[in-house]
Amino acid sequence: MSTLVTKNWLLARLYEQDQVIVDCRFQLGKPEAGRQAYDAGHIPGAIYLDLEADLSGPVQAHGGRHPLPDLAALEECLGRAGIGPQTRVVAYDDQGGMYAARLWWLLRYAGHEQVNVLSESFSAWEAAGYPVSAAQQVVIPQTFTAHPQRGMRADVSEVREASAIAAAGSPGALLVDSREAKRYAGEEEPIDARAGHIPGAVNRFWKEVLDERGVWRSEAELREHFADVIQAAEVGQDVIVYCGSGVSACPNVLALHNLGYTNVKLYPGSWSDWISYSENPVATGEE
Repeated sequence: MSTLVTKNWLLARLYEQDQVIVDCRFQLGKPEAGRQAYDAGHIPGAIYLDLEADLSGPVQAHGGRHPLPDLAALEECLGRAGIGPQTRVVAYDDQGGMYAARLWWLLRYAGHEQVNVLSESFSAWEAAGYPVSAAQQVVIPQTFTAHPQRGMRADVSEVREASAIAAAGSPGALLVDSREAKRYAGEEEPIDARAGHIPGAVNRFWKEVLDERGVWRSEAELREHFADVIQAAEVGQDVIVYCGSGVSACPNVLALHNLGYTNVKLYPGSWSDWISYSENPVATGEE
């Protein structure tokens, strides 16, 4: 079954006891907005997890703007949220799945495979007249034990190697930049201290996995969108996906996972980690 599930699928399973629904709404620059939106109304039974307070670690000199949380802290957070080894998790947000996909990736990285992402936004759920509640869910804590899947992530040394091999014109891991084209090209940079991209990376803006309604595209459309990435994956190249801080890359990772490609890694620190090392090269324009 696809990782992505429809609002009708969730409606039919809304009150199943082995399920935890997680509201992941968040707004960059407005850290309280997601929680406020949740408090105003959410899918019944949902609990709230915050990108910066729950799904990221403390910012340091390296590691990017949204570093991965320490595994012990993640275990404690997930257990407190009522997620145990047999729990099915369904995540949603109102930002095209970007933050829900971050939780999906973190759970998979921690060894928990029973996790789905709602293929439409909370706004679509609400607009369809589906139930919304402001009630706070009573959570029974569980014990969550992480079994980290180290092969799902790439660190800066692996990314350096991939970039150097690409610069030499040899086939290595394919780097995929998930940011908007203007940021990739270095034409503008509204968040980070330097503009541009990792040399050798191709650009696949994460929002292009969605159609004009904000719904995830069909398998055929995604295969066309990722054609060159798929070609690399099918000849055995690893694919390393990054963005600004390791969050908006997650929908691209999820899309490729749903298409059946397991040799896809996330660079969690992403561009904000890359530029924290002054010696790392920066490219601009198109590759």
